[in-house]
Amino acid sequence: MNRGKLLLDIGGTFIKACLADGKGTLIPGSFFSVPMDSAGKADVIIKSLTDSIRQGYDIAGKSGYGISGIGIAIPGPFDFEGGIPLMKHKFAAVYGRPLREIIYGCGIVATGTPVLFMHDVISMLSGEMLYGNATGYGNSAIVALGTGLGFACCIDGKIRYSPMKSPAYPIYNLPYKDGILEDYVSKRGFIKNYGIISGKVPDTGLTVEDIGKMAENGDEAALETFGAVGSIIAANLKEFLKSKDIRCLLFGGQISKSFRYMKDSLDKGLSGMPIKITSAKHIDEATFYGLCGLLKNT
Repeated sequence: MNRGKLLLDIGGTFIKACLADGKGTLIPGSFFSVPMDSAGKADVIIKSLTDSIRQGYDIAGKSGYGISGIGIAIPGPFDFEGGIPLMKHKFAAVYGRPLREIIYGCGIVATGTPVLFMHDVISMLSGEMLYGNATGYGNSAIVALGTGLGFACCIDGKIRYSPMKSPAYPIYNLPYKDGILEDYVSKRGFIKNYGIISGKVPDTGLTVEDIGKMAENGDEAALETFGAVGSIIAANLKEFLKSKDIRCLLFGGQISKSFRYMKDSLDKGLSGMPIKITSAKHIDEATFYGLCGLLKNT
């Protein structure tokens, strides 16, 4: 059979997945998602993981592919060599449990099939280096905006890791005002900023996507919110970007689909620097491309 790879991007509410062929090309029609409750009990989390494996193998079989390797992107803290979650804010119910053993034990994956793990933001940057807007840049970085705030960078052509294979230079916990940077530029930060700027108490169901739609319709408070977040990010990253001579700064994550509303404030905040500032070329697929690179020898 054709050699295929199963790629999983494990988030707090969904596992997004697809297949790639032996050349690292994502296979059209193979994309799917499975609900994931990262705050759920162990059996709920494990069921979502094994359901995604089962569905991926089913799609592969119907498409004429065998699975030669499985790549999994997941946030940290995580033991990426051992495949062991070390998070207490998410996936706490499977803290310390080897996911690779759980995958082999589900009765679908042959023992010995390579199952490799990668930090989700590092995988996103790796994918953009391979096939996206960071291609050709030896010094690049990506800001991932979502429920949290992710950051990874590449210096002299090499992605920089911590000893646990997480990003070497996290920025989510940088001190800022009365809290940390993540409080002001992640999902909750956008909603908080919108409330301050608009003078309104945001509806409990308000999302950043909603704010993006309002910005698209010319809502001044929404536009100012994106501009304010861009200014905050620029001010907090400028010295680091200078010190590492970063020449390409990308923005990924679902919030970055509204990147155009932050662009002017980022350009202004980082003016005078020889740096390209843009969104990821493949916001939805970059993580999968990064996993393909991880599995290139399987």
